[in-house]
Amino acid sequence: MDNVGMGIVESGVRKLRRFADDHVEPRRRGDTIDTYRNIRVGMISLILMLGVAIAIDSIEEGRLESSISRYYYTSVHAVFIGALCAMGAMLMAYKGRSEVEDVLLNYAGFLAFLVAFIPTPVRADQRALTSPDWVRWNVWAAFAATAAGLVLWFVFGRLRGYASSPHRTWIGIVARCLGVAAVILVVVRLFGHWTWIPGSTHDVAAVSMFVGLILVVVFNGLAALADREGGGARSWYPLAYAAIAVVMALTLIGIVCIGPVGASWLFWVEVVLLAEFAAFWVVQTLELWGDEESAARVERHHAEQSSAAVR
Repeated sequence: MDNVGMGIVESGVRKLRRFADDHVEPRRRGDTIDTYRNIRVGMISLILMLGVAIAIDSIEEGRLESSISRYYYTSVHAVFIGALCAMGAMLMAYKGRSEVEDVLLNYAGFLAFLVAFIPTPVRADQRALTSPDWVRWNVWAAFAATAAGLVLWFVFGRLRGYASSPHRTWIGIVARCLGVAAVILVVVRLFGHWTWIPGSTHDVAAVSMFVGLILVVVFNGLAALADREGGGARSWYPLAYAAIAVVMALTLIGIVCIGPVGASWLFWVEVVLLAEFAAFWVVQTLELWGDEESAARVERHHAEQSSAAVR
């Protein structure tokens, strides 16, 4: 390249740099914390999106479906699948405050994908929107994506260092076993085995997911209670988590024990469960909104003290 060409290239590079300096803001220190907060707020927005879509369809059609899952066959179809998949991804991406909570979040998130991909049985007045083969292919795609994520996490962890301690606890191991058992139960049921299990494959996945979410609330409350340094044991958060967990458990037990009471009983039970989980998420968001900043301040304080001691 001649001198004229080099001059044109250098001039272009200088202009690009000036444009970047003037108009493109560099990465800020708090961007990672903002990303965490966006995940927390996004979960609430997704639940609201699903609720609004269901409300619009119910008003337009003049009736309620027998369950939220039945809206898979209505105008809510795309929102139902999209919201559950996004919620599942957020649950899996979100790091729990303890090992057992993190494990439960991961399995509840994966089960959300199965709830989205495996529809309830088609009624006589409904049109099938997918085939059994398509459902199975989508489930295998979910497994493939999850396996790829685990491999990438392992590879990046080896290359750049683990973001968290690989320490395992016995209760975390129990949670993993329960999560694996729930997933196996859903998959075996999907492929036509163990038909003695009551309910459809979708029902098994949905109940397993809600059980996982209830346990998330329970163990999050226990972790908050143990967080004495941050004042958790003296605050109202552990009590709020305990109340929400008890109410969610009673609601889920009501599904199994009370049985159908009216045409839309299951719909309202599911609405209540989602509202209860949303309430938990709001409480946890309020508690942890400034948690990372507080931790950063503590780390800086310790670093300053160490530096002063060395000097």
